[in-house]
Amino acid sequence: MQVTTTSPPAFLEALGNVSRALRAWQFYPTGHPSRKMSIIQAHLSLLRVLDGADLSLRCGRTGFSLPNGEALPDSMHIAASLSFELFARRAQKITFLGDLFQEDLLDFIRIISLTPDAIQQAGGLEKIMQEHGIRTIWANEFDLTVILGKRYEIESRGVVPAGLDEIEEDGPELPAAQESAPPPEDADPEQALHALLNRLETTVDEDDYPMLARRAVACCDTLISRHEPALALLLAELFARHTADPKQGKRIAAARLGLEKLAGRDEFLAFVLESLGAADGASSQGTLAVLAAGGQTAVRRAVDKMAATENPAVRKKLTLLLTRLGEPAVAPILSILDDSRWHIVRNLTAILGDIGSREAVPELERCLWHADSRVAKEAIRSLAKIGGQQAEAAVIAVLHGTDSALWPQAIASLGGMKSGKGLDVLLEIVSDDDRFLQNLALKCDALTAIAMIGDRQATPCLIQLLESRHLISRKRWTLFKIAIAACLAKLDDSRALPALRKKTRGSGELARACTEAFDAIERTKD
Repeated sequence: MQVTTTSPPAFLEALGNVSRALRAWQFYPTGHPSRKMSIIQAHLSLLRVLDGADLSLRCGRTGFSLPNGEALPDSMHIAASLSFELFARRAQKITFLGDLFQEDLLDFIRIISLTPDAIQQAGGLEKIMQEHGIRTIWANEFDLTVILGKRYEIESRGVVPAGLDEIEEDGPELPAAQESAPPPEDADPEQALHALLNRLETTVDEDDYPMLARRAVACCDTLISRHEPALALLLAELFARHTADPKQGKRIAAARLGLEKLAGRDEFLAFVLESLGAADGASSQGTLAVLAAGGQTAVRRAVDKMAATENPAVRKKLTLLLTRLGEPAVAPILSILDDSRWHIVRNLTAILGDIGSREAVPELERCLWHADSRVAKEAIRSLAKIGGQQAEAAVIAVLHGTDSALWPQAIASLGGMKSGKGLDVLLEIVSDDDRFLQNLALKCDALTAIAMIGDRQATPCLIQLLESRHLISRKRWTLFKIAIAACLAKLDDSRALPALRKKTRGSGELARACTEAFDAIERTKD
């Protein structure tokens, strides 16, 4: 079966139905109608998408991928849940044959309902599936020649899985199909972690969860000390999902504590940040949870990674994550705004603006005097995004300063803020005695800002400028007055109609601009 990353939703929906069937089989008691219906629906949907062809996929902790390693997008994460369950049971590959049998799918779901340690103690997933006579689903094998050879051997033995009706009426449950006991203390940490992940995912006992979480973190500590932090990411992702789910109730506190302990390990934190560019690396949700739990140290590491990476996708992802982190990121970012690298300070300044914390305003004011004007301009933009009296006063102060390179940004920001207090300084710029209009661009910027503010107190001043006469630099004055007419149209003040009417009697671009402004005000007046 030819599957691509743009395959239709029916494909992922079929895998999602298998995941739902697994959950139904784990949750409902024998004989419950939901168990039978979930198997039937999963089988039919898989047969429909297979359409007689074979399907091979790789199983990862964050979702399925094609045999070439290209990840399949799964926005609902239902199919990804099945991939995680298979990965936890050491199935890195899965192949469904085109003639998929319902009894094979049923027995496959019953087997993966077992805990990972129970499966390993029984010899592994492949061995159990072959012993049970499953012929049309194969774990950890893509080679169809090998698969068909093994299938012939199984069919020669005459062993086939029990059917759905047989199992639901009087068939035996597989041993340890329900929640198993916690792994022994001396178990291999990798196997123990897989078992604990399954318990943490399925336990309904809120008092049991903190104990399981502590033991899982202890397993991760051992693995990290062996320089094997990748497996700890499974636990961090699980904790991240649980802390974000209000339905988890009392488990949230234990999950948050577990994240804090994991984020406190430097090697694990470095691994999470390094994995951001990998297809099977940490998810955005998982990374965000680790950064939040790690506090100032984690944010500093993220900033350093953002500065060091040459991968623009990773840099963008880190910027978005720090922004989503919100208020918890503000204090750590403020503490490193004195970094010597101008581009890092600029990026951090932009993040503070996107977060919108007024706690950042004093430090952003200091950035207005940064040696690199690119930092100062970003500080102006961020102050405008944050808003408030202090931020507004800081932006106005820029226009009273001597650094003319910052004035256009300050003017645009005052317009975006709809700054009433900035109107006076903007009118000063517009009406400044500049006979040759050497600052025409700046004056036009100020007119645009005044139009955005929308305060009609500017109308008398603008009318006076529109009616003024000038014999020198006439082309530049015409352009200026065209901008004034456009501004008056935006202000929509009928007091401007007489002056505009006079200008419509002429010819040229100014007359046309005044006519358009006049008509626009007249329409709203009517």
